[in-house]
Amino acid sequence: MKQLSLNLPPFAPDYSGVCSALFELGGMIVIHDACGCTGNYTGFDEPRWYGSSSGVYCSALRQIDAILGDDEKLVGRIMEAAEEMLPKFICVTGSPVPMVIGTDFQGIADEIEQRTGLPAFGFATTGLRLYDSGASDAFLALVRRFGKEEAAEKKRVNLLGLTPLDFYTNGNAEAIRIFLERAGYTVGASIAMGASLDEIMACGRARANVVVSQSGLAAANDMYERLGIPYVVGLPVGQKPSEELLELLGQTCRDGKNRMAAPEKPGKQALILGEKVISDSIHRCLVRDYGFEGATAAGLFTPNAELMQPGDLQAAGEAEIAAEVNAGYDIVIGDPMLKALLEPGSRTRFVDFPNPAVSSKLHWNECIPFIGDHIKELVKRIQG
Repeated sequence: MKQLSLNLPPFAPDYSGVCSALFELGGMIVIHDACGCTGNYTGFDEPRWYGSSSGVYCSALRQIDAILGDDEKLVGRIMEAAEEMLPKFICVTGSPVPMVIGTDFQGIADEIEQRTGLPAFGFATTGLRLYDSGASDAFLALVRRFGKEEAAEKKRVNLLGLTPLDFYTNGNAEAIRIFLERAGYTVGASIAMGASLDEIMACGRARANVVVSQSGLAAANDMYERLGIPYVVGLPVGQKPSEELLELLGQTCRDGKNRMAAPEKPGKQALILGEKVISDSIHRCLVRDYGFEGATAAGLFTPNAELMQPGDLQAAGEAEIAAEVNAGYDIVIGDPMLKALLEPGSRTRFVDFPNPAVSSKLHWNECIPFIGDHIKELVKRIQG
């Protein structure tokens, strides 16, 4: 019953995370389902869908296919479509019904790759995990498949963990790139918004990685262990945190050690609810740039112990989120859908900060830029 929601919509699921991570890279993505999950992704979890030419398809799984487990039919359809579409790679991802019948997605991907000669990925997504888990799996698969050890180039970095489910399409991803380029860095691959597959194939040339969301952390750890590329976790949000990020990145490029920005003092002045790295970055900005006596960051999605800092919270499920929203904070910052969890008569002031993974198209056109000085717009809302 912990996952039961009476007021909140279901958050974006894992198969949407996979599709979002791979959307711009020229592949053919097949969701193995009976059309509902594909429509959920394209209609509600993908702001880039309308007007795009990306290949996201439904396998049109039918009852008889589920009963008989006819994987050959699926493979045949994919091969037929690939001959016409000429994709750079093929991805097959799951949904609840394939989970129940035990579909072997890696086996299907291996069969497709053997027959077509194209790189193929299989993800056993279920629709029961959250989008950041799926995106993490996809980013990890990309760097494992295409990232090779190469001579590092001075001041060349990759960005890891970019999807519009966290950053929307209003310039946040591009603003991170511009910030680093103005500081003298070359951004090799923005994995995976504004990047090409060729850039990802050259990701091993980076001196360091910048992890901009939780979904990029698994790929960063793989590249550190396998290719020796260290990483920094953080975002350039506000003046002092941006300066600190550059300082940490410079140190990491010099000594090869992984780093994360130091935690800030927790407190009841504000609660920031959302993706963990983004929430932490806003927390630091409020304390260091705007004099907040203390704030608390709370992750809404998949828990990750590596990113937890003293005073941080993790709220999984409507009941836990409601408990934190009503825990006596002066201000709560989060997606507008979370406002419904405030108790009647609450004196807590709620500040809208839309998250596409929570409220989807209901509020994604209200998402605001928050990188660098753009955070001032959110601060205006917070200061009332």
